[in-house]
Amino acid sequence: MVCGMEHGFGYGCREHGGYGGAKKTHHTCPVCGMAHGAKAGFGGMETGYGHHKLVRKATKKLLVEKMKTKIDERWGDKLDAIAQELVDMTEEKMKLKKDMWQRKKAMKERMHEIFAGEAEGED
Repeated sequence: MVCGMEHGFGYGCREHGGYGGAKKTHHTCPVCGMAHGAKAGFGGMETGYGHHKLVRKATKKLLVEKMKTKIDERWGDKLDAIAQELVDMTEEKMKLKKDMWQRKKAMKERMHEIFAGEAEGED
């Protein structure tokens, strides 16, 4: 909560640091008597702000779980089929990557053999 225009310009008590000022601790303004400073308007669990945040988080989690249930009821079998296709595609991709890695390794070994043969022939 901010005090007023005459001494804080909407940014807090100018006498105690104000906007970007030095004193940023919780204090009461000597002019208006309102709380200012670090987290002055949000006193945490003591003022109920923390409870509101916890309730909002719990509601969000509950809503997500309900949505998961509804989606699973409506499209569960189709989503399972899509998931299986994605898993199969990923497995195939990993096999292809492994094959390419082995082919690269074999090519490097052949190149080393070729250049090693040239180096021996020069001696």
